[in-house]
Amino acid sequence: MSLVPFMVCRLHNAGIQVILDVVYNHTAELDDKHPYLISMRGIDNMTCYMVDPSQYVQLINLSGCGNTVNANHPVVKQLIIDSLVHFVEEYHVDGFRFDLASCLCRGEGDPSMNE
Repeated sequence: MSLVPFMVCRLHNAGIQVILDVVYNHTAELDDKHPYLISMRGIDNMTCYMVDPSQYVQLINLSGCGNTVNANHPVVKQLIIDSLVHFVEEYHVDGFRFDLASCLCRGEGDPSMNE
């Protein structure tokens, strides 16, 4: 049993709201030099990550962590939304702080992709 719902309940009872720090801009996959298939990369690299197949290093690294999650793809977007709903419904958190949120809304044709 997770202690998180208990902790959130106790904090709420003390009048403290709970804001969860979430990271959806990258995963632990690292980069093309270390292609460990431990996360979404082993499921569907081209869907789950921003890639540039014309380059030797294909994973686009806007996060500084070796990869950038393709949050604009409908499947990935739904995964993110489902997890946020889960945190609200099951853990009763009050809000979220999105790590590097600007990475979540970038896509093909974005001028900042070339910087």
